[in-house]
Amino acid sequence: MDILFMQRILLYSIVMFLSLESYGQYTDIINSNKPGRSMGAYSVGKKVAHLETDIIYETNKHEALGLSQDNIGLNYMVRYGVWRDQFEIVGDGTFLYSNRSTDGISKGKVGFQRNTFGVKYLFYDPVFLSKVNVYSWKANAEFKWKKMIPAISLYAGINVWEQNRYLYEVMNEKYNVFTPKAIIALQSHPLDEVALVLNLVGNNMASIHAQYSYILSLTHNLYDDRWSIFVENEGITSDYYKDSLIRLGASYLINEDFQINASIGASWKTTPTRYFGGIGLSYRFYDRHKDIEYIEKMKARDKQNKEDAQLFGF
Repeated sequence: MDILFMQRILLYSIVMFLSLESYGQYTDIINSNKPGRSMGAYSVGKKVAHLETDIIYETNKHEALGLSQDNIGLNYMVRYGVWRDQFEIVGDGTFLYSNRSTDGISKGKVGFQRNTFGVKYLFYDPVFLSKVNVYSWKANAEFKWKKMIPAISLYAGINVWEQNRYLYEVMNEKYNVFTPKAIIALQSHPLDEVALVLNLVGNNMASIHAQYSYILSLTHNLYDDRWSIFVENEGITSDYYKDSLIRLGASYLINEDFQINASIGASWKTTPTRYFGGIGLSYRFYDRHKDIEYIEKMKARDKQNKEDAQLFGF
């Protein structure tokens, strides 16, 4: 996909989404982005914090450059809901050890591959999808085209001291200290147990290392409500690197606050050939959202009591 075309899509979409009405959504069960790489449209909820992390391993080989590489690292993400249910602060990054071999000579490197700090806001939530037909289970479960209308979020962030984004390249050290990142996140639920997420991503924008990509994830929650499986495709384009990646994986919900996951993936290309996998967990370690719900209920009850007193004269 052409870089200029991706830039136009991002700009047009950001302007359009700023005018949409939004609603919040807090769930009793942890709302994790794992095990895929996409970012869901929904936030964690006000006064709620998540830790999402996985240990990753990748082996790749670039035949044209004569490079091979083994990487092991840790992806981490912390999400915290503030201000409103639709708004969250996000900090994420990767700590990586990389062992690169060129012409039989190996060289190891360890450090932070990336760190990004940003915010996400849910601009639009198609609340009509939550309407339930109390007379028909079939009517609630069947596919309807209007269920494809997505919830829409916008993420804006800053990469800090990003290095070696394309790990197989030789000349790859000169990066700006700060570069912007933006994501348009779309999420729909075509069926009750299925979630479809699309991300349009602009990374390291306003620099010579600008990269544009999409991530399309399809997740199916199995019928015991604890196991979920997913498939994901990521397409990447830039002046330095173009690729298409496929990922498969599963997650298991241990309790409403704790989830474990695993995934594997590969690239379609030989420049480089990439194989990777990871295991990880998501943990909701702070949840005071129910306090907010309790306070709101108390305020509503007091208001109703005052109205009743005025109406009935007591």
